[in-house]
Amino acid sequence: MINIKTEAHKRFAAIINRYLKYALIALLMAYAGKSFAQDEYRTSAGTLIIKVEQDGNPIKVRSKKLLILLDYETGKLVMKQKASDLTSDNDGIQYWLNNNGDSEITFEGKLGIDYINTKGHPPLNFPVEGLLSPGESRIMGNGHLVHRVEKSSASCLLSMTFQLKLDDVFPGLKLQNVNNDIYVQVVQSLLARVNER
Repeated sequence: MINIKTEAHKRFAAIINRYLKYALIALLMAYAGKSFAQDEYRTSAGTLIIKVEQDGNPIKVRSKKLLILLDYETGKLVMKQKASDLTSDNDGIQYWLNNNGDSEITFEGKLGIDYINTKGHPPLNFPVEGLLSPGESRIMGNGHLVHRVEKSSASCLLSMTFQLKLDDVFPGLKLQNVNNDIYVQVVQSLLARVNER
């Protein structure tokens, strides 16, 4: 009878040890993944404003669903905007957006700074360069980074501006008396690095 109890205890201990090993491995993998990716941040609530002129009157196209992927160590940046998430106060542009809902505007590029400092810094101005799709156009813009509040999760405000052509952003959009030069602005709060909160 003692032997049976001992055998049952041994099996139980072996099962517990196996699960503890799996749990430890899972924790180590999760920690390693977190530390590897702690300097790359993703947000799906970036603000995008596009300003167009028709007959000298301003038209706005907006979104608060801009996807931004930003690597804090390298300054590499990816932005994606679905046409279906854009709204306009102009009927012709809104009609185009409604009928091109599957299309996506993508920007892949780099901020002209070595890394994102979320600890504290004076306002920074820098160039932004990258590739805009569809169309594979190489574009240049201006970036501005302002430090906000110490010890908060949103430590900086990033804004970027671009002077583009309407055809680059909305290929195939035909409107009467619309200026082909457009102004694009992106605004996003940046999270503090995990080790700087």
